Amino acid sequence: MKKINVLLIVMIAAGLMACEPLSQKAQSSFESSNVFSNVALTRFAVNAIYDSYGENGYGTDYFQRYGPNTDIETVQNPTDNEISNACRYEISPTWGTLDIATTVGIFGGNYRGIERANIAIQGMEEFGNIENDKEMAALYGEALTIRALLYTDLMNLYGEVPARFKPITPETMYLPKADRDVLYKQLLSDLETAAKCMEYKDLPMITQAGKACAQGMYARLALQAAGYSCRPDEGYVNTGADVDHCHVRKSTDPALQASVLYPKALKAVEDVIEHGGFRLYDDFEELWRDYCSHHVEVGKEIIYGLPVVTAGTHLRYHAVPDKQLFPLEENSNYNGVQPNLYFKYEKFDQRRDVTCYPSKIGANGKPEGSTMTPVYWYCGKWRDRWSNKPYRTGRNDADKCKYTYLRYADILLMASELANELPAAEGGGLEKAKAYMRPVLVRAYKNETKADAYLARFSDSEGFFEAIKEQRAFEFAGENLRRADLIRWGILKQSLDETARDLENLRDRAGHYSQLPYNLYWRLNPENDDYLELYGTHDGEDENKTVTDPNGGWTKISNYYGRFTPNRWTLIYKQNPDQKMYRPIPSAVLTNNMGVLKNDYGYTL
Repeated sequence: MKKINVLLIVMIAAGLMACEPLSQKAQSSFESSNVFSNVALTRFAVNAIYDSYGENGYGTDYFQRYGPNTDIETVQNPTDNEISNACRYEISPTWGTLDIATTVGIFGGNYRGIERANIAIQGMEEFGNIENDKEMAALYGEALTIRALLYTDLMNLYGEVPARFKPITPETMYLPKADRDVLYKQLLSDLETAAKCMEYKDLPMITQAGKACAQGMYARLALQAAGYSCRPDEGYVNTGADVDHCHVRKSTDPALQASVLYPKALKAVEDVIEHGGFRLYDDFEELWRDYCSHHVEVGKEIIYGLPVVTAGTHLRYHAVPDKQLFPLEENSNYNGVQPNLYFKYEKFDQRRDVTCYPSKIGANGKPEGSTMTPVYWYCGKWRDRWSNKPYRTGRNDADKCKYTYLRYADILLMASELANELPAAEGGGLEKAKAYMRPVLVRAYKNETKADAYLARFSDSEGFFEAIKEQRAFEFAGENLRRADLIRWGILKQSLDETARDLENLRDRAGHYSQLPYNLYWRLNPENDDYLELYGTHDGEDENKTVTDPNGGWTKISNYYGRFTPNRWTLIYKQNPDQKMYRPIPSAVLTNNMGVLKNDYGYTL
C-alpha cells in the first residue's frame, strides 16, 4: 500500500489525538487507502494544506511586499535600501531577507502546501469514491482550489515556476520552471473541476475555500492568462534568459485566448452572483469595521480570507503607524496609498475617506492632524481602533485578521469587465457590464441617481474600460490586487510613469491641480472623530478658511502641497517594472535544486 508523506501523517495524527487517543489498531490506519476513503481523515489532510499559509512567510513577505508600488499604492519607507526597493521592482536573488531555501519562505513554503495538496488529491482520486460520495467530492474540489491559490501567488510573484501536480518521486525531485501556459491550463481545468464538485452552501467560515472561491478564481486566472505579462520568448523559459529575450506580451496558445476563456469566466462569476448567496455590505465602512473585528462568518461580502493566524496581515503592515503606540522599527516597511489617489475620487464617494487616510493615529486612537504631510497617506481600511481586541503592544504582534483574498465586489467588477469585452451575442454587452458595476457604485455613492449618472457617461466598450480601471482602483486600493491588474492590462510601467508625473504636478499645484489653494485646513470631523475633515483639496476652496469659518475648529497648514519630497516619484521604481515585474527565485533555492532551476528576466547571481 502507498504511504502518506510523513509530515502529513504527523498533521493528521495531531488532529486525531486532539479528539481521542489512538487505539493500538489505529497504528496502521495511515495507509492512503484508509485515510482517503474516510471523510473525517481526509478533512484533516485538507486542513493540513491550509496550515502552510501560516508557515511560509505570508505575514512577513507577501502581505508587505507584493502590493506596492502601483498607481494607487506605495511603500511608505522613503529610504533607498533593499527592504524598500523590494517594492520598487529591485530584488537581488541573494538578498538575505528572501534568500532562503527552507520552507519558511514563500517559494519553498507554497510548494510544501502544494505537495500536501498533491498527496490529498491523488489519494482521493484513488480511494475517495468521488463520483458517488458528495462529501468526498467537496473535499476534492476544495483541495484543487487551495492548490490553485498557492500556484496563483507563486506565479504572481515569480512568473514561471515548476509544475508539480503529482506527489514528489525520486525522478521528480528537481524540476525546471514550466512555461506559464502549462500552469494556466492545468489550474483553469482544476478550478472548473473543483466548482463542479462543490455546492453553494454554508461553510464554517471564510477561511475555507468553497465553490464561490473556485468560480471567482477561475475568472481571475482567465483574465490573467488571456492578458499581458512579461514572458521569456518561446524556448527561453528556464534558460537564464536576459531581458532581451523576455517581453511583455500575450499568450499565443489557442486555449488561452480571450475568445475562449472569457465566455466561460463570465458564466462562472454569473453563477456566483445568481446562486452564491453573497452580498455587498450596505456601507463601505461597516465592511472594514467588521474585517478589523475579525468577523469570519460566510454569506456576507468576503468570499475567501487567507487563514493566517500566527502573523500579522493587513493591520500589521497597512495600519496607520503610530509612533506613540508602536515605535517605528528601523528600516521597517509600512504600505499606504499614493497621495494623489484621494484627489481622483468623487467628493461624495464613501470609499474615499475610508481608504485614503492623511494622518497618523495618536495615543488616544484619534487622527493627529499635526502630523499631516502630503508624503504619507495611509490605507484607512485597516485600523486597530476598529478591532474588537485591545491595541497590540508592538508592530510585530499578530493581528489575526483574515487577509481579504476574494470578495463579492470583485466578482461584480470582474463580471462587468468580462461582459464589456464580449458582444451581446456571446452573453456580454455594454448594458450588462454597466448593470454589474451599478451595485458597487450605488454602495459607494449611497445614491442611485449619481450611480446612474456615472454610468451614463460611457457610450461604448472602449470608454467603459476606463471606468473599469478606475473603479477597480477606487474599490480595491490597499488589497494587493492592483499590480496583477496593471500587468494583465499591459500598462504597469505606463501607469507608474503617469503617477510619478501626477505626483510632481500635485507638489507644484500644476496641470489639473493648478487651482488648488496654497494652504490646507484640517479638523476632526465633528460627527465622527475617526476621520480628519479636510478643506483645500478641491479647486476654488477658500484660502482663508479660519477667517470665513473662525469657530469651525480648523487648523491651517501653509504650503501643504509644496512639502512633498521628490523621492515619492523618483523612487516609484528602481528597475524597469515591465522587465522586473516578477521577483527572482532566491539563490539558495537554485542551489538546492542542483542547477536544474534557473532564473530568467536578467537576474544574475
